[in-house]
Amino acid sequence: MGFLDVLFRRKPSPDQFAKLFVAAARREGFADALTYKADEFRLLLGEGSYFNLHNAYHAYCNTRGAEQKRALRGFLSALSSSTQGTPQQAAVARPMLRPVIRGRSALEDVRLHHVRTEGDDSAFHPAFRPFGDDCVVLLALDHPDAISTLTNGPEAAWALTFDQALAIAIDNLRDAPDHFSELAPGVYRGGWSDGYDISRVLLPDMLERVPVRGRPVFMMPTRDVLLVTGDNDDDGLIAMVEFSLQALQNGRVVSAHMYHYEDDREPVRYQPASPALAHRLAHLARLLDKSEYDAQKEALDHIHEEQGMDIFVANYNLFTQEDDPATSFSLASWTRGVDTSLPKVDRLALVRPDAEDEIGEVRVVSWEQAAHLLEPLLAREAGYPVRYRTQGFPADAQLAQLDEVP
Repeated sequence: MGFLDVLFRRKPSPDQFAKLFVAAARREGFADALTYKADEFRLLLGEGSYFNLHNAYHAYCNTRGAEQKRALRGFLSALSSSTQGTPQQAAVARPMLRPVIRGRSALEDVRLHHVRTEGDDSAFHPAFRPFGDDCVVLLALDHPDAISTLTNGPEAAWALTFDQALAIAIDNLRDAPDHFSELAPGVYRGGWSDGYDISRVLLPDMLERVPVRGRPVFMMPTRDVLLVTGDNDDDGLIAMVEFSLQALQNGRVVSAHMYHYEDDREPVRYQPASPALAHRLAHLARLLDKSEYDAQKEALDHIHEEQGMDIFVANYNLFTQEDDPATSFSLASWTRGVDTSLPKVDRLALVRPDAEDEIGEVRVVSWEQAAHLLEPLLAREAGYPVRYRTQGFPADAQLAQLDEVP
């Protein structure tokens, strides 16, 4: 029985998982220094670099059998890639270049690491191209057994701009032929399984060759899952959302949204015409927002504690109906007298402790109406997903203007 078989017998605590993960890395030949930081749930690799364990632990806890083993081996490969050397000769680097698409929260994690270890993010200068409003395109090097992401862009010695290097990286994807399989009638999944499946959305002509009904619409729920259907296929669009929901439970999350290409060849958010489908898609987005806001809050709480800052980082609370789990809404609390960092939510609970007038102690209002009326009291903060720092609290007269929502 192999070591990984032992690893998968039971669900460990986070600390137990970290110990097992380090042992598995050693068995796989990783010889560099590894220091576990329990309060951050990450491994320090030396010289200020680190490896987060959150996604690996999530994958372990939410998959089973062969899929679970593949996921963990992927994370072990990612750990190995963090110590791979970067070639200094452009001629060597060019054929290794690949584009990778990541959710913006991946960059936020790096930024917050700078804030925590250096006191601010002044040294954080990532090189990326936006993809829609929730993703970025980064450069990576394709090693034989791992992918090494170049968060800071190309090496100076290559004498390439980011755009030049990215064009080479995208063109290198064409070395592999089209590889789509039909998951359900009209819904196709990329089948390369090489770490760059979702990167193929950077090849619009490849998407156009997928035999869907109408123009291609695609989703990238996780790093390994690319789904494509047609804008004239209502059943296909519905099925694609359901497949994405399943994928989000297991993989490393990227995006909960639909995208398509317009005439200018830029990817834009696709808005389904069906209210029921839009409703389901909105719930999918809230699930992803919940995950990202929870991780962000954990990091910010650590930073504020270490820096002696008394700021309440409000939770992104997600509520659903028992008879219809897809009917959901998000809510955060804003309390008078409390310096608060608010996530962007559907509803705000405005709290006045011990208030006994007609307005009441708690008034739940829509974010849209509150943000418009109370704009001077909400200062947008740096980072992703977006948060707003409160600047005081609404006056009673302002609260009275806000409509209560059930």
